[in-house]
Amino acid sequence: MEENLLVGRGVMFYHVLKAVTYQGNGDKIKLPPSCFTELSEQAAFDKGPLHFRLSAINQASVSGRKDDQKHGTTHASVLEFTVEEDTSLIEVRYVWLPKGTHAKLKPNELGFSDIPNHTAVLETSLCQHATLSQDDVLTVNHGVLAYHLRVLELKPSSSVSVLETNIEVDIVGPDSASQRTNQHVLKRFILGTSECGIVEEGNYRYYKLSIEEETWVRISVKLWV
Repeated sequence: MEENLLVGRGVMFYHVLKAVTYQGNGDKIKLPPSCFTELSEQAAFDKGPLHFRLSAINQASVSGRKDDQKHGTTHASVLEFTVEEDTSLIEVRYVWLPKGTHAKLKPNELGFSDIPNHTAVLETSLCQHATLSQDDVLTVNHGVLAYHLRVLELKPSSSVSVLETNIEVDIVGPDSASQRTNQHVLKRFILGTSECGIVEEGNYRYYKLSIEEETWVRISVKLWV
């Protein structure tokens, strides 16, 4: 009890709820209306953004057996209080998180740094998140391409809030070329050169087109004429 109060800075909120997926991006969850009432009675909304620790637990946890085990922990914020009341295998605990100052991310795929203005693309994706936890995997979409970036390191804590803060992000390269043949990678292609090869039916090859500034000016003039 005392530990929970310290983690939540005076707010005691702990439930085991059913995990139900819904369409959307980011790290926000939906909670039952009763959770809104419980948090309101403890003035949780007056303490700033709501953050929750999510822990997957096995069925033994619900039955109260002593060999209960938790499998994986991350953090999230809340989108709305509209889901049906139920109990199952996700532990939801209110917590306070410090504001993040630094994050180190590592793409699982090659080619992320070849995306034009990839820093802005990542920032747009991070705007859909309220929290980051070490070992989380962020999905960053760019057109038909999807990149997965693992959170290697965070400061000042292994779990942080990314709301209303300027967080410095370092991106390190993937270990090595993936052996997966279905991995989508942007290949650099220079205007005026040629490339040949075979692409199997149903597969695609993606290119990043590089155009010299002088050529781009000529193209732009013709487009406006």
